[in-house]
Amino acid sequence: MVWHFGLPYYTCIILTLLIQEGHLMKSCDEDVKPLYSEVDNVLVGLGDSLERSLAAPAMGKLVQFMNTYCGNCRRFAPTFKKMAFDLKKWNRVLRIYAVDCALWENRSRYETGTDIETQNPTEIVEQLIRNLSENDYSGGSGIKLNFDPIEPNDELQEVYAQFDNKVSYILLVHPVKIGIKTILNMLPYPNVGVRIIKDAEMFANFGLKPCKQKLALLNRSGRVQPIRPKGESSSAYVNSVAAFLQQNGHTSLPTWPIAPAPENVLSDEYDAIIVDYVLQSRKVLFQNDLEQAIQQLLHVEIPKTPFISGYKFKALRHIIRLLRRFNVLSRDGRRMLNSLVKHLFKVDEITGEEFRDVVDDLQTRLDPIFTDKQYVGCLGSTPHTRRYSCSLWTLFHYLTVLAAQSKTYPPSSVTIGLYGLAKYFYGCQDGAKYFTKLAKRRRIAQVTSHDEEILWLWEFHNEVNKKLAGDASEDPRFPKVQFPERKHCPECYSEDSDEFDRDEVLKYMKRVYDLKYLSIYELPNHHKTAKKCTK
Repeated sequence: MVWHFGLPYYTCIILTLLIQEGHLMKSCDEDVKPLYSEVDNVLVGLGDSLERSLAAPAMGKLVQFMNTYCGNCRRFAPTFKKMAFDLKKWNRVLRIYAVDCALWENRSRYETGTDIETQNPTEIVEQLIRNLSENDYSGGSGIKLNFDPIEPNDELQEVYAQFDNKVSYILLVHPVKIGIKTILNMLPYPNVGVRIIKDAEMFANFGLKPCKQKLALLNRSGRVQPIRPKGESSSAYVNSVAAFLQQNGHTSLPTWPIAPAPENVLSDEYDAIIVDYVLQSRKVLFQNDLEQAIQQLLHVEIPKTPFISGYKFKALRHIIRLLRRFNVLSRDGRRMLNSLVKHLFKVDEITGEEFRDVVDDLQTRLDPIFTDKQYVGCLGSTPHTRRYSCSLWTLFHYLTVLAAQSKTYPPSSVTIGLYGLAKYFYGCQDGAKYFTKLAKRRRIAQVTSHDEEILWLWEFHNEVNKKLAGDASEDPRFPKVQFPERKHCPECYSEDSDEFDRDEVLKYMKRVYDLKYLSIYELPNHHKTAKKCTK
C-alpha cells in the first residue's frame, strides 16, 4: 500500500516514475546531495527504481513528492526529517521515500496510492497508523502483523502459534486504539508479540482480573510478568515492557541511533570557490545561469506538464518565442529554438511527453547545447538554495533589458512571458500562486514602456525578497535584501535617505544586465569534466 504525501500548492503530487528508454538528458546532479538521505530514514526515490520499490508487497510506503527549489518544501524538510527519524522503529512495515520532482528522472507521473493533505506530523502519523492497521501483510516474507482483536475462544497457546511460536512473550493491550499503536511501537522488540483485547472482560480468559486490567505481559506458561506503566498510553506501555526486557537480560533490544545534525555546507570544494568568487565580484550575469534556467525549463518543467492546450499552450508559444528572439544559447541553441517555434505553430496542443520528444529529437541533429550543468552566479552557499529560482530571475531581468534595446516586442511581453511560466510551468505552486497574485496586484498588464517593464520586474523582485527575508529557505551568504545594495550602486540611493532613485536604478539594470556585461566563468578543468552532461 502506498500513501502519497505532497506539500499543498505543489503540482507534482502524483507521479508515474517510469523512464522511457532513449531520451537524451542524463542527470549530472550525482555530486549534489539530495535534501533527504537514508541517515534521515528517508530513501531517495529516483525514476524506475522507485516504481520497483513501491511495487514490493506487504510493506507500507510513505512518499513525499517535493521540489528542492521550492521554499515551502525546504521549510518543511526539518519537520519531515524529524518525523521520519522518529518512525525508524516502524521500519519492519514502513518505508519512507522522498521524490524530487525538480530532477529530470522524476518528471513522469505516478498515479496510485492515497493522498495525505496535511503538513502536521501528528496528523500524518495518525493517518499512517490507520492505514498500516488496514494493510495486507500476507504477500510478504517478513512479519505478519495482526491488528484484529483476540477472539473470545482464543487460548494462550493459540496466540503464540499465530506468531509461529517465535516470541517469548505475549503482550495483551486494551483498548483497541492504544493497542494498534502499541503493535507498531513494539516492532523493534521481536521477542514480544502484541495482541489487542477489545473487551476487557476477555482478560479473564487468561486468568486475569478484567475489572482493572488494561495491559498484561504473559510468558509461555501463562504467568503474568511484572510491568508497571506510568500512564495509559502506547509510549508508557512500550517503555514498561522495554524496562522489563532489559532487566531480564534480553539481548535483542534495539539500539537507537542519534538523529543526525543537518549539513549546511557545500560538499564540493570547487563549488565553494565559485561562491567566494561571486561574492567578491560585482557581476550578476553569467552565461551558465542563463543556460541552466532554459535547460531546466525545456527538459523538466514543461515535459512534466500532462497536457498543454488553450491559454497554457499560448503561454508556451510565447515563452519559446521570447527565448528564440533573445537567444542566450549557442548557434545550435538558436537553431533548436527556431525549429521548436515552427513546430509549436503547426499544432494547437501538445502533451509534456510530446514536447520532450520534440526537443530531444531536435538536439540529436545538433552539437551539444547544454554541456556544463553548473550554476555560477546562482550557485547557493548551502545545498538546495538559490539555483533554478535565482536563474529564472536572472534570465528575465536580462530579457527585459534586451527587449528594451531591440524594441521588437511590445512593452510587457517579457513580464507576461514570466507570468505564463509561473502560472503554468513552475513546479513550486506555493511560489507560483504568490507570483501570479502579486503580479495582478501590481497591474502587470498596464506596463506601457520597455523602461517601465525593467523597473516593474525590479520592484516586483524586491517585494518578493522582502517577503522571504529571514525565511528558513534563505541562503545565509546571499540574504534576501533590497537590491541593488548601496555598496554596488551608491548613486541608486537618494543622498539623505534609503529611498531608491528610480532613474539611477534603471541605468544600473541596463548596465549589469546588458549583453556586454555577460560573464562566461571558466570552471577548473577537473571540475568541468565532473560536471559534464552527456547525451
